[in-house]
Amino acid sequence: EDLEEDAEEEIKKVGAMKRSGVIMERDPKAFEAIAKLQAAVRKVLTAKYGPEPYIVQVDLKFPDTMPDFATAGADGTLLYQMAPAALVPYGVFYFLELVHDWKSGAFHRMAGHVLQATVRGSGHSGLAFQEYHPDWPHVKYTLGYAGRPGGPAFYISLVDNTRNHGPGSQHKGTTEADTCFGKIIGAESERVVQRMKNQPGAAKPMGFVSPPSNYIDIKSIRLLRGPESQAALVSAGL
Repeated sequence: EDLEEDAEEEIKKVGAMKRSGVIMERDPKAFEAIAKLQAAVRKVLTAKYGPEPYIVQVDLKFPDTMPDFATAGADGTLLYQMAPAALVPYGVFYFLELVHDWKSGAFHRMAGHVLQATVRGSGHSGLAFQEYHPDWPHVKYTLGYAGRPGGPAFYISLVDNTRNHGPGSQHKGTTEADTCFGKIIGAESERVVQRMKNQPGAAKPMGFVSPPSNYIDIKSIRLLRGPESQAALVSAGL
């Protein structure tokens, strides 16, 4: 409990710095504050969620408007592997907290380059800042947070979005990037993502889906532990 309080205090400090207009990717005081936040969050990750790797299972419910619904049915499952905590601990922690406090959500945007999910009723505000590491770029099938600073909405990259969502990509003159915090793993997850690309109702140019009856609902989302986590890694060929 004390570890979580310490981490929350560091998150608040960094969030206040970000909101004040500090360029977090360039300011020495921001570097120091971020390092303290990351150190605090790594302690909470280990204490609360155990050892890495962190594997999250996402069970989906496809709408009956899917073109292949008659043959493929309503069910689908994705496996997410979180990025190493050595690289983006805050991004990983934020997502595991969303999973821990999950209420509901759905994939509601098919924009060609991303599949985006909305998160409902989690009780979590957005990220304090964009945490990014060049060793975990926005390549195909990675996970990122939508918005700047972003969250709780997140997306799956359908293409290499390193330039679109990487440093300096959307706000010229800065080096900020979307937080990239994980990836989908396994051939079955890739097959499900390919099916998701056929979601009906996406409107150009942004790809937001309507009506809501076309959303791909997230039935459940949970962190796998112990033997379940190991079995998932084996099934994904890892």
